[in-house]
Amino acid sequence: MQPLKFITTIVTTLLIVFNGTLLAQDQDDVIALSDPVVVTDEFKVYGSELGKITGTTELKKAETIDFENREVQDLYFEGVLTEICQSRGCNFFLDDGESQVRVRFLDYAFFIPTDSSCKKTVVRGDFVQKEDEETGEPFVEILSTAIKIYN
Repeated sequence: MQPLKFITTIVTTLLIVFNGTLLAQDQDDVIALSDPVVVTDEFKVYGSELGKITGTTELKKAETIDFENREVQDLYFEGVLTEICQSRGCNFFLDDGESQVRVRFLDYAFFIPTDSSCKKTVVRGDFVQKEDEETGEPFVEILSTAIKIYN
């Protein structure tokens, strides 16, 4: 084998192995900045303890809320986690099959693991109305104080 071809083969092999290692590392890196407050074989709870869940609110209810004349409520929402922030796990979208709403955590007091996507969950919190910084248009999100993520 010619020396230049040999060196090219070695360099190419090293690049493939190194690139494969980086790709595998990116896929396996899970960021979990908060410890759960409750851990069972079935689920983990982040934030604060949920207490007794007596019923859940549909996400589409956000469309009919009069935010001007409304007091803060302690509501429960059920759905599937989607689009989790991969930097810190600081927000995600909750999908109940009919609607999808962004969820943030009150005062960024806790975060969820970045590998929690597609898991069933119960969120405690309330709808809040925000204004889009770019368009000025109002939108609704949930400000959460606790979340139960099923394994």
